[in-house]
Amino acid sequence: MKMRETFLKYIQYTKWYSVNTVAKYRKDLKKFEQYLLIIWKTLENPEEIKLVDVIEFIAYLGKIWLVPWSCNAIIGTIRSYLRYCREILELNVIDQKRIHFCKEPERNMEFFNREEKNLIINAVNSWIGKKSITQLRNRLLTYMLLNTWLRCHEIAKIKVEEIWENLQVIGKWGKRRTVFLKKELLDMINEYLSKRKRKSEYLFDSTKEWHMREWSIRNMYLNLTKKVGFRVHAHKFRHTFATDLLNLPWSNIFNVAKLLWHSRITTTQIYLGVNDTELKDLQFRLSL
Repeated sequence: MKMRETFLKYIQYTKWYSVNTVAKYRKDLKKFEQYLLIIWKTLENPEEIKLVDVIEFIAYLGKIWLVPWSCNAIIGTIRSYLRYCREILELNVIDQKRIHFCKEPERNMEFFNREEKNLIINAVNSWIGKKSITQLRNRLLTYMLLNTWLRCHEIAKIKVEEIWENLQVIGKWGKRRTVFLKKELLDMINEYLSKRKRKSEYLFDSTKEWHMREWSIRNMYLNLTKKVGFRVHAHKFRHTFATDLLNLPWSNIFNVAKLLWHSRITTTQIYLGVNDTELKDLQFRLSL
């Protein structure tokens, strides 16, 4: 068995990494191996891999326009593989600690302010009087995004039979997660389903057998962007939801992280940013 495959089995059955994480590691190692073949080296002989080879590979990743955090994900995979070779197989390979991660720029989290949310709500509410069931579906989808932490691909795959007082969805990395639904949202769902003539197992359907595609949702919000005059995209609703939660006086970052299913608090900290209007109000409150 190839050394790469033994490493993947090691992290899956010893470290208990998820299937999706193992698949991601396999993809990253394949990229690295393709680069090594150019310089007549392979992952099967890790002792031949020099530090300069890894550094040049990282530079190559930068040249193909990968963002720093994407590069760091691949670097993390290489470090894990070399640690496995060094500590488990006891091979004379380069110390993985000598491979440094790329410096990541500060990530500016985009979210809707109160005025923008009101404009979005007014725009989607204007669809109520329309006869098109598609417009009613899109209005419900927007309210779901505003009132939950769901991602675009998660909300598209919701099945009608899964909806009760809460909702069980398969989230990122294949984990089953609970979404709590307000009574107003449940009433809106029931109203939409009562008017929908087409039978489908999916709440947000596009055909009789299938659910809405992500590109269809993106196109919907592209049209809404032209109407409201600012950029609207599905994942920005999740950013807004998380930011609003953290701004509540009785919330704390640990509960918000649990609700959003973040495995690390540092991920939740990204949503702690504030906008210029909030900073201006804060400064004026302290002024004499």
